[in-house]
Amino acid sequence: MQYVVYFAVRFYGNGNSSKFSRPVKTDLDTLREGYRFIRTEEDDKDPSWEQRLVKRYYDKLFKEYCISDMTKYKSGKIGLRWRTEKEVISGKGQFICGNKNCGESDNLGGYEVNFSYFEAGESKQALVKLVACERCADMLHYRKRKEKEQIGRMDERELEKEVKHDRKRKREQYGKDGRDNEDNGSEYQNRKGTSRPSTTDRKKMGHEKDDFDEYLVGMFP
Repeated sequence: MQYVVYFAVRFYGNGNSSKFSRPVKTDLDTLREGYRFIRTEEDDKDPSWEQRLVKRYYDKLFKEYCISDMTKYKSGKIGLRWRTEKEVISGKGQFICGNKNCGESDNLGGYEVNFSYFEAGESKQALVKLVACERCADMLHYRKRKEKEQIGRMDERELEKEVKHDRKRKREQYGKDGRDNEDNGSEYQNRKGTSRPSTTDRKKMGHEKDDFDEYLVGMFP
């Protein structure tokens, strides 16, 4: 009725029609607002017309394999969605690479992807299946591979620091042990010098022995 009044005023009257104008919400807007990648039982309990429309669209999707958008793969942002009936019939996402911009049908592999996404003000996760060719699989794992390489470089730098520190510590320890050996050598020489009698002492001891022998000879003729 409001639309009838609006058009009547617009074409047949001179009144101000601005009060009758209002933004029109399309079915596409309703789907964008109410769509959920994975619906819950609570979503299905909502009896509103909007949710019934969203559920009708959701039920038409095939949720075994996903279609991916890898245009921003270098930043780690990969979009995933369920397949439509047309894509299932053509084999897209199962017998053809699941990247929406790739038509490769050889050297395909199946991957389980831990899909992290932000929806309706919440951070969510879902484990989904994706079929990809070798080139697209590299793009799928690009960010994770780069992170591992960066961690590996950090570990190598830390290991190099530890090796340098260990070498420095050993050099310092070796220098300290060298000084200790020199000190021990001097002490040994000192002990060696005190334990062995000098030449004068040996001569004196020899004379004393001769005198003692003469004394014994006098006692036992």
